[in-house]
Amino acid sequence: MEKNQIKYNHNTMEKESQNIRIPKPIYHPSLIRRLQAPVIMKMLDPKKNNIILDAGCGNGFFSYKLAENCRCVGIDLKISENFSYSKRGSSNITYIKSDVRYMPFNAESFDKILLSSVLQMVKNDERLLRECYRILTKDGVLVLSIPLEYVYVKKLNKLKGELIKIFESKGKGFYGFEEIIRLLEEAGFEIIETEYAPKKLGSFLYEVKLYLCYLTGLSFYHPLIDDIIYPLAYCEKFSINKIGNELIVKVRKN
Repeated sequence: MEKNQIKYNHNTMEKESQNIRIPKPIYHPSLIRRLQAPVIMKMLDPKKNNIILDAGCGNGFFSYKLAENCRCVGIDLKISENFSYSKRGSSNITYIKSDVRYMPFNAESFDKILLSSVLQMVKNDERLLRECYRILTKDGVLVLSIPLEYVYVKKLNKLKGELIKIFESKGKGFYGFEEIIRLLEEAGFEIIETEYAPKKLGSFLYEVKLYLCYLTGLSFYHPLIDDIIYPLAYCEKFSINKIGNELIVKVRKN
């Protein structure tokens, strides 16, 4: 499928080119995604002439934000009208229900691809990366977020097996830093940039929250707790700590 063959809700873009404006703080129902959103959007750097794929788009949050600046396709096996952001609609978004490992696009269809907490969820991560490589244009960019080892509450690392089941992951669940870099390079990508998000404080607060929820049986997605933690963790966006329990990686197709 060539770029001009991708179907959108409207054939023309009504918005003029503008600098990306992301409200801060950015609201997302997941604390981790909320902390990662500014980093992800900075690395993707959506432009008016870009066509960006949000692969494994979930509730459509990033698709919706990207569509403020460019054309976007959101793809997920669980696309539903009940997903909060997919209901809002945009002239620049198309949602497609499909397996991200076997995407219905021709080679070199997208300028950029986002995998927000997706790679660790799927069986056969190598297949997914090969598919991303196939549909990216020459010198196209892939940005992905990846869970790493827990840094502070080490007990959580011993509970990884249980947590993977709770989070319904069919893949690895988490990666080592060197492991994910090697996997991306073997798939043909060139590493451009990496950044921990959340960093030191955010990782500590998230791990404490996660462990307490595990012990008490509270939902891991608790908006009240997240709203209390977020302002504290958000302040560390200005930090340059080289530590964190999740990694954002930006790579280029060679």
